[in-house]
Amino acid sequence: MREIEIKLKVENFEELEKKLTEAGYIFSGPISQHDTVYTYNNSVSFQEAKEGHIAIRIRHEDDKFELNLKQQRSSQLDNLEYETEVKDANEIHQMLLVLGWKPETEVKKIRKKAKMGEYEICLDRVEKLGDYIELEKMTDENANPEEIRKELFEKLIPFGLSEKDEETKGYDILIHQLNNN
Repeated sequence: MREIEIKLKVENFEELEKKLTEAGYIFSGPISQHDTVYTYNNSVSFQEAKEGHIAIRIRHEDDKFELNLKQQRSSQLDNLEYETEVKDANEIHQMLLVLGWKPETEVKKIRKKAKMGEYEICLDRVEKLGDYIELEKMTDENANPEEIRKELFEKLIPFGLSEKDEETKGYDILIHQLNNN
């Protein structure tokens, strides 16, 4: 599946959550996520990822682990995505090391999720970065990313959000940049 998303910096997290709840969106309780993102030893620079770049993530979410692979399409927030639950994250970590992958960065966040029809909303409190909202849509591989992005922004305009609040980089890239400056 192809995941196309937008991410916006949020100034007043509680107010936005209240507006969304009043509009009928039912959020999950807080979900603790700790991601370790891996890149291939000989791949392009992590910060210069472009179409075709692959990143692998092991996510520890509450009491389970997921393995996720994203292959970048038109932007960092437009990816082919594959994921599955894994039983032993340490074994996956060791396998990735043997295959030439290395841990690049870690992302820790508290997330609340809600569904908006065919869209998923995530309210994220990201350690070191602050508060964000993500709106994503899973599409087929041939979807037009600009049309989907426009569609996603239209869903958030009623809540006082706009393109001026957009962050076009993934949390992993933002934290990597923060840690290496």
